[in-house]
Amino acid sequence: MRSVYSNTLMLDFSNTITTVESEDNALKNYLEFVAKIENIKDNNLYNKFTNLRSLKLIDRETNFRTFIEINREVLDELYHVKNIHEEEYYRFHESFLKLKDDFIPFIEDVKEKINVILVTDADNIYTYRTLDALRIRNYFDFIITAEEVRKPKPIQDIFKKAMEACDGSKLFWHVGDSERRDVGGAKKMGIFAVLMSDNFKETAADAVVKNFSELKKLMVEKKFLNY
Repeated sequence: MRSVYSNTLMLDFSNTITTVESEDNALKNYLEFVAKIENIKDNNLYNKFTNLRSLKLIDRETNFRTFIEINREVLDELYHVKNIHEEEYYRFHESFLKLKDDFIPFIEDVKEKINVILVTDADNIYTYRTLDALRIRNYFDFIITAEEVRKPKPIQDIFKKAMEACDGSKLFWHVGDSERRDVGGAKKMGIFAVLMSDNFKETAADAVVKNFSELKKLMVEKKFLNY
């Protein structure tokens, strides 16, 4: 690992490093499996599951639970299903998640020049299993999960933990896809916030990029990354 005095880039995981389509595909296949095994007959399962889970993810900010615990709550409340087949949840995500096309060239280019920290709202087991399946765990100097600090984004604890890991860095940037969690949380900590999005209307982010190629260009322009 390079010196902690190097600039530090914090990266969100889901829908930032991975594609939205692959995340959706993994979840849909998992829910189809659960529906078949548990005899759930509901063509609107995916929408009902994601809508209720979204509400619980906001509640998670004041009443922390892991994603797995929330999945269990949702399936129980909607369909009285007790067995959520946790192993299959991991397996489908390991199988279906895909990296954004330009992530590997980007990370290969910058990893020796700056500190790179993964800052994710995901659970520990999920994070490490999917990182290993994608073969990218070793690219990160540190990995900070919401489960580790028992607080998700946008709450400041998770960002503080990441900053403490590289105490002494001159500049901190955070890149993520969520206006509320990633941009809002980073801005509260005085971290330069980059929103990664194809479509946006209004944002409090300091910058917006569509992909990692644009991010690298921005990092060079802002002298966050020096050659």
